[in-house]
Amino acid sequence: MHTRRARYLLQPGESPTLPERTVAQVLRIGLARDMLGLDDERILTSPAVAFPLPRYLDGAPLRGAPGVRPDALRYPFMWLPEPLRQRLDVDTGDGATTCESDDAWALRIAFEMWGSGLYDVESGGWLDVLALYDLDADDPATQDRIAAWWAGADDADLDAIDLSGVSVPEADEDSDWASIAALALVESFDKASMALSAIDTVALCELVTEGDLSALGTSDPARAVSSLLAVARTRFTSQDEVSALLAHLHRQADRPGADGARLVAEIIPQVSEIAQGLWLAYEPVLSEVIASFEPDENATEEHA
Repeated sequence: MHTRRARYLLQPGESPTLPERTVAQVLRIGLARDMLGLDDERILTSPAVAFPLPRYLDGAPLRGAPGVRPDALRYPFMWLPEPLRQRLDVDTGDGATTCESDDAWALRIAFEMWGSGLYDVESGGWLDVLALYDLDADDPATQDRIAAWWAGADDADLDAIDLSGVSVPEADEDSDWASIAALALVESFDKASMALSAIDTVALCELVTEGDLSALGTSDPARAVSSLLAVARTRFTSQDEVSALLAHLHRQADRPGADGARLVAEIIPQVSEIAQGLWLAYEPVLSEVIASFEPDENATEEHA
């Protein structure tokens, strides 16, 4: 049995929550599709979480999902045990319950991956699950075994893989920590993430205005404006009025024959103004979230 780390999208030192770079988050959706092999409808993203996750259907394992790359099974989130796959029933406070949202579930999984050591912030590496069972994800013969097992064949080694002991605490009092934290923090994390996305969008608007389009992967001003709007729309979906306005601007930018210089002059200032407004609205929440994870100076002094 070997302990090895594998990289998946996150950089060394990067937290699995509260992504800071808007464009990078959008690009990661495509990278996740390529690295995991999952279709778009089986990839789940959340503004509060820095990496795309596989979408589990009805709490069932991923085994058999079409297109999955055999080497993707090295990542622990591809092997979630039942307590993590299942959506929780959430008390709404009025005697009713609702199903755990995508954002709350994604945040819970991020906390679990981080808290259990399956994700290591310092290295940006994920525990290689296959290596734990002496399987090499890069070996063609192993990949053939995985593909056959994924399609329904028996394989005692792959059948034995179980992360319950790593990610699910044995003590009842510890078992709900991630779900409690996720439910308590999901709204504030969503707003904090919007603050980060907003200030990043303002910076992108400044670059486009100055003629630096490299961050958006193009040299065409019209395409840069369209790309910036497409990116912004993915980050502020919870804001109905903002989403509607960005969609309207996006339609204008995508008109055939649109003049790039005119789009930059007319649309980019509006996008920047929208983003600045969101930053002003949600920066206090971001500051509170950051402060909640910083050491308590008073407590530190008391124990000194």
